Amino acid sequence: MVTRRGDMSAFLADFKAELSSVEPLVFWVLVTWFLVLTGPFGTYAAFSFWQRWLVVLPFMACVGLVCTTIRVISFRRLPLRSFRMSALVAAVLSCIVVAPASQQLLLVLTPDAKPSHPSLPELVLLVASLSFAMSSVRQLAEPMWFADMPQSLLPEPVTEPQVRLLQRLEPDLRGDLWAISVRDHYVDIQTSLGASSILLRFGDAMAEADAVEGAQLHRSHWVAWAAVDAVERDGAKLFVRLKHGARVPVSKNHRVKLEARGLI
Repeated sequence: MVTRRGDMSAFLADFKAELSSVEPLVFWVLVTWFLVLTGPFGTYAAFSFWQRWLVVLPFMACVGLVCTTIRVISFRRLPLRSFRMSALVAAVLSCIVVAPASQQLLLVLTPDAKPSHPSLPELVLLVASLSFAMSSVRQLAEPMWFADMPQSLLPEPVTEPQVRLLQRLEPDLRGDLWAISVRDHYVDIQTSLGASSILLRFGDAMAEADAVEGAQLHRSHWVAWAAVDAVERDGAKLFVRLKHGARVPVSKNHRVKLEARGLI
């Protein structure tokens, strides 16, 4: 999800796109339902079924928001070069935040059931397992979504030798090139299979993407035309929304490119 990663608006755009994804919502609903139904760690004896809903639902909503924030940071903001490293960082950060909070909540809610409470290392293992599971679900779901689409709706396949920039990415990220954004000395590269950051000049990155039909729409952003889903206005500002939900700003001096393609 490559957008304006240098400011808060970029983070919020990524956060909103992550929240609007179906896979995380289904994942958290299933985990919440399991906790309410089974009442682990002494909550089954301490609370009725409906009381467990009142306890578990707000807590899991907070956990979901925290983990979504961590996922955006790990997968979109940090200059990590592989899915595995991003998933590991997300798991570590989730354990640091969620495991101690869960332990304290159990002590407050069910102090009499303390002997049945899991230890902190056990909670860390549980949180890490859920984090890795969430990352795996997201990684598997995106290419599956494309596989289920009619062939007429799929982006034109691009062979790897044609797009030099893709050769710099991990093999499991070499899908269709969608967007390039500059962030400090790095460029964030979004493909149909995920995102990655590499140390490269923005101009060189665009030059290596010359085999893909696209254009620079902002001093910090390049997009492939095939990835543009819609054009949106926010007051006097103009944005293009990409297929993965991110919004990319369009500079005034680049709007003529949208006009030439009949997008505005």
